[in-house]
Amino acid sequence: MSPRPRRVTQREIAELAGVSQTTVSVVLNDRDGSNVRVPEATRARVKQAMEQLAYVADPAARRLAGLDNQIIGVFTYEAALSPESMDFYGPLLNGIERAAEQIGCDLLFFTSSPVENGTRSLFHRKTRLRLTDGCLLLGQQMVASELERLVAEQFPFVAIGRRDETAAAVPYVAIDYTTPTTALIDQAAAGGHQQALYVHRGRDTPTARDRRDAVEAASAAGRLAFLLVGEERIADLPRLARATEATLIIAEDAFLAEDVAHALSGAGALVPEEISLAALGEVRGHRVEGRPLAGFHVPRQRLAAEALDLLQVLITTEPQEWAGLEKERLLVAEVEPGETIVARTDTPS
Repeated sequence: MSPRPRRVTQREIAELAGVSQTTVSVVLNDRDGSNVRVPEATRARVKQAMEQLAYVADPAARRLAGLDNQIIGVFTYEAALSPESMDFYGPLLNGIERAAEQIGCDLLFFTSSPVENGTRSLFHRKTRLRLTDGCLLLGQQMVASELERLVAEQFPFVAIGRRDETAAAVPYVAIDYTTPTTALIDQAAAGGHQQALYVHRGRDTPTARDRRDAVEAASAAGRLAFLLVGEERIADLPRLARATEATLIIAEDAFLAEDVAHALSGAGALVPEEISLAALGEVRGHRVEGRPLAGFHVPRQRLAAEALDLLQVLITTEPQEWAGLEKERLLVAEVEPGETIVARTDTPS
């Protein structure tokens, strides 16, 4: 593991900015920038020197001095408020807001860092990370070097979702998708289903791999035989179902399941009378042919509350004691039976 970077001192900042160390301290500890003793031009020089030297204020020292800001940062690596992403991020952000209100913290939602090539940079020069006492990170995929830097600098943060971009000890709160996937498959097998298709998006993320691994494990164990199909082949699903005698199609998420249902109905296949359908994701509010879709309920608001709770533990604990904390929390999604998986009264010939 790379050594923790040396902290730049206030004296070094003062020398670079051409001011006294006392002036630097006043600027650092002036929460709202209203201290009239420091002219704006001087304040700007100090902040420029801090940025140039990559100064990291010691969070523990600031807390001991009563200088914590009671501000929690929220950073999303992808755009979070678009119509396409609100289904995923909306409940999380709502849960974060409620949890922050309960502990009396303000939220700082980082939006100044632009989305470039599908992602944002946490350490973009415009991101005001250092104004916060700690930060929650959201995103399907995160930047390994940024996670490693946060860990090395001992900056309090918690990632929502299990991380495997780096071997660094990233604190996280995540959802266990393996357990409910296995349970849903076993319920379908108990209902007489023997052959199935699994439609996936081909993503290489921890949650996508957990779902796929559980599907492949069930197939290898002979509980329910699966053929894995990429989303680009949705139009082929009616033909593939006939060829494999599949009576069940499971999709990686609810939106993909709705696309599958559309392809099946277009080919004249009845859901769920002829082919049952389920999703390995949140399905509340999703219906197929007027029936509630089978799948999961993902406790996203609880996920957000747990993430903020863990972050508060890190913020209020000395960094040298973090090694003794449980910094990884896993919540289990619940199976929503819905009405789109029906028991087979016959068996494929």
